[in-house]
Amino acid sequence: METKMKLSSEWIYKFYKELEQNRVENHGLIIMQNGETVFEEYAAPYSKNMPHTLFSVTKSVVSTAVGFAVAEGLFSLDSKILPMFPEYKHCESDEWEKLTVRSLLTMQSNKAFSFTQDMTGNYVEMFMKAPFRKNKGFLYSNNDVHVLSALIQKLSGQSVVDYLMPRLFEPLGIEKPFWETNLIGECVGGTGAYLKLSDLARICKCYADGGKYNGKQVIPEEWTREATKMHVKFGNRDYYDGYGYLFWIKDGAFSMTGMFGQIITYYPKYDAVVASFNCTLNEGGNERIINEVLTKAFNGASDDEWDKRLADYLQSRGEKPIIGESLPDVPAGKTYYIAPVSNIISGLMFPASIIPRSITSSFAIRPKKNLNRVLFEQSKDVFTVKWYEEEDEVVINCGLDGKPRMTECKIKGYPYKIWAYAYCENGVIKAVVKPLNTLSTQYITFDFSDKTVKIQMKSTPRFLEFIEKNAGESSIVRSLAKLRPVVMKVLRAVLLTTELPIKFKQK
Repeated sequence: METKMKLSSEWIYKFYKELEQNRVENHGLIIMQNGETVFEEYAAPYSKNMPHTLFSVTKSVVSTAVGFAVAEGLFSLDSKILPMFPEYKHCESDEWEKLTVRSLLTMQSNKAFSFTQDMTGNYVEMFMKAPFRKNKGFLYSNNDVHVLSALIQKLSGQSVVDYLMPRLFEPLGIEKPFWETNLIGECVGGTGAYLKLSDLARICKCYADGGKYNGKQVIPEEWTREATKMHVKFGNRDYYDGYGYLFWIKDGAFSMTGMFGQIITYYPKYDAVVASFNCTLNEGGNERIINEVLTKAFNGASDDEWDKRLADYLQSRGEKPIIGESLPDVPAGKTYYIAPVSNIISGLMFPASIIPRSITSSFAIRPKKNLNRVLFEQSKDVFTVKWYEEEDEVVINCGLDGKPRMTECKIKGYPYKIWAYAYCENGVIKAVVKPLNTLSTQYITFDFSDKTVKIQMKSTPRFLEFIEKNAGESSIVRSLAKLRPVVMKVLRAVLLTTELPIKFKQK
């Protein structure tokens, strides 16, 4: 634990316990106050030097790029979108006259959008052809933000990540981040950046300080005010009061948020930044706990008894590897191929991958086919799994001695650090696998019998719960009225196929 405790350790402890009770798995927490980091803690195996997927926190980083572009005259907030993309066919509508850069920044393009659509192609082309919605107003959309990313690349000649390097990242001491791209080489605007928690805390604090960092103007001052000001008011429809330019606004505070509980917030009342990486489907609960519990730490003081209780709790956190019984004999070097029926059933929703489906479903370039063949090796202390996802080879070294092993791999061009251990229980090998720069965990069982192996994968975040939650909240499903329970029941039955064992055979 890195801390210069000027906070109430009691309320930080209660914050962590409240997260546990609400099924929020915290990976990292930074608290800055008055420009100083007063608390920083990570749950093993996550660490301060590990970039983490941001999901929609990416949108606020794109907002920053737009701020630079406006200041440099690449376009203005009132620039119309249609004339800037004349190369694309577009739907016919009078609405184009109203569609500006400002519309995209406030999620008010009024364009139809689905989070389940295939995003591997040309995002801008899909956006231009998509019809305008009848119901106008705010609609959260990845496409709106991607058009901004594509616009910056088109007019500057640089991808958003390259455009931001000399303007934002280098001045703040941030290494060039990995950023997902689509098939035509554009940085994905709505999601796809990977940064360290400390990087985001610095960006947030830079906004809070009017764009200055170490006394130097980095982000245009006017942009820091406008981007974090409410431009869309929600009323009672949402946890937040409103929306700025790709920032969320509540009670005078502004936030960068991402799926599964990534949140970075500046609280003017305390001159404090709270940055938190998490894994949860209870995103609203996570935000509530930060606002209602953790912020009470700013009103308290350090206390020896609570300091010790907090320190003991933090020491106990993190994944504790299990050492099980001796492994069964594993046929070393033999190749197992996926059975045809298993291949069909397990691929009904999204193909099986070392990265959980709840994560790959948001990728710009998603796996198209199941892992198709697998091999095994075994030594005294390591169980090795080697499998193939289309053209990508994935090697997972699982520690058997209570010491997890690390390997690196690339899937669809995305780099992953894989942390894994395994143990045996009742003759079945069980592996716990964490692709650390995501927020996910795979729980994989390997059940060997004569020339076959059944591989079963379950994960956090659980794909079934993720899809059920998002489908149940969608306007399409809600509009089905009496048919909604039937649709959700059928959907659940299909989703359960993703957790069935996948059978592989030797030829």
